[in-house]
Amino acid sequence: MSRTGRLICIRLASRIGLVVGIFFGIILLVEFLDTGRFNQTAELAGPLTSTGLAFLSALRWSLLGLPVTVLIGAILGLIDLQSHREMVIMSAGGRSIWSLLRWPILMVLTAGVITTTVVDSFAIRVYQGFDAAQIGWGRAYGVQNRETWFSQSGSDGDYMLYARTVLQQGSELEDITILRPQPEGGTGTRIHARSAVLEPGRWVISDGMVIDVDQSPRPFAQMAIATRATPSELSLQLGTAEDMSWFDLRRALRNGITDPFAQAAAETRFQKLNAMPFVLVGSLLIAFAFTAGYRRAGHYGWTIVQGIVLGLVVFVVTEMADRAGSAGVIDPIAAAWGPALLAIIIGLTVILRREDGRV
Repeated sequence: MSRTGRLICIRLASRIGLVVGIFFGIILLVEFLDTGRFNQTAELAGPLTSTGLAFLSALRWSLLGLPVTVLIGAILGLIDLQSHREMVIMSAGGRSIWSLLRWPILMVLTAGVITTTVVDSFAIRVYQGFDAAQIGWGRAYGVQNRETWFSQSGSDGDYMLYARTVLQQGSELEDITILRPQPEGGTGTRIHARSAVLEPGRWVISDGMVIDVDQSPRPFAQMAIATRATPSELSLQLGTAEDMSWFDLRRALRNGITDPFAQAAAETRFQKLNAMPFVLVGSLLIAFAFTAGYRRAGHYGWTIVQGIVLGLVVFVVTEMADRAGSAGVIDPIAAAWGPALLAIIIGLTVILRREDGRV
């Protein structure tokens, strides 16, 4: 890396880190101001766990807002370079904006990959660990201890599985009822049991009773019912695809998901994580497009407003496309990669216009 590239990367990284830190602090303050939730968690698991959950929740929200915070931080970094006339010296030395962009783009791409595969996965794992080991309750990573219906299918046929208590992201159920669809004229059969545990290819049901309309109840100690469900699919049915890390999503999609809505949500989330580094590159390009040009008077107010508004538009489009892809309205690949391509095209178009077109 050249000295010029190192200077730009350090300046941009410091300003982006500052903006992300401020955003994280604001979200953390909001989490602590939610005193009802904080006190409830503190009563169940203690103040340290409650504080840890607040920090992790703020971290997840900060990761969600990275396209905007990267844009604002990059704008501040470029203004700092302009105010000290460092960008002017680089341009006077024969450096084009394309050569100046090379190392910052590589830096943002690398940071984006690390964020989506390591940082986000770490936050999810720790948050889920708090839920399972301490309080069995969470905000965005699957709701525990609630009544839930599961639509199941297997070699034994289709059936509905109802559970009053859900544990381990759906892999363990308590106080369950199984209902099978019956053809017209059928008598109907129900199964009530104390618990059900998901094993590969089947539910193992313990301490239950089979109830038929025209027969006496038949108790049993243990029985198995075939299912095609996987732990990842049950987790998706319980919460959202946001509950799963990049590695969990890849594993779930590779194994197959039978529920079409869960499939769409998981694939959209997976593709969104894959596209996130390129969305950040688009934010960086937009920042360069609106602030890298020389201003004799040093007035950047309106230019900054334009860049931030455009970044917010890209963020809103990204979230809207994510919702549409998760609902199965549009193709998940288009929903995830469309905003990334849009941001990159906008940034490149404005840079080309300012550098080679009429100013």
